[in-house]
Amino acid sequence: MYHTPCCQPPESGAKLVTVTGMKSTPDEYDPDWPLYPETVLKFRTTPPVEIDLRATLSNEMLLGLKSIGLGQPFAIMTAYDPDGRNLPREENERRRRALDQRLTKDGYRFLEVDCCSPDGAHCEASVAVTMQRDDAIRIARELRQVAIFWFDGQRFWILGAVVDTDPLMLPRSS
Repeated sequence: MYHTPCCQPPESGAKLVTVTGMKSTPDEYDPDWPLYPETVLKFRTTPPVEIDLRATLSNEMLLGLKSIGLGQPFAIMTAYDPDGRNLPREENERRRRALDQRLTKDGYRFLEVDCCSPDGAHCEASVAVTMQRDDAIRIARELRQVAIFWFDGQRFWILGAVVDTDPLMLPRSS
């Protein structure tokens, strides 16, 4: 994990503000926290685009994101499992539909993306949405999400939402 000022995500015109009320570590808050950097993003587009967050983004992957309209900074967020609690499928789907409706009503452009474990055994329906980073974190906090994925135009990061944690540059080994 990187904690030095050299490894903070570029501002892109937005100032990152974190909540300081969180007293436990992210993995105490959500036992799945250590798995977040292992996520494989499966964009539901034609053609499909897949990004493995364990790997450094290649030029081909960056072109794939641009080809589906995601060449600029964007957030990936979900409404599933608030506060790291596993909810019934029906409740997660209700929350997903409400997030889609809210983003549409507010005029945001977004694409559906599944955030999956490397073996595909677990996936969460999410959205990739072009918006300011602070707005994405604010919405994720309202949804009681532990974190979001942030693409700064060149690489992905994990940014805490309801947890107070340093940004994590992906892949972890970079």
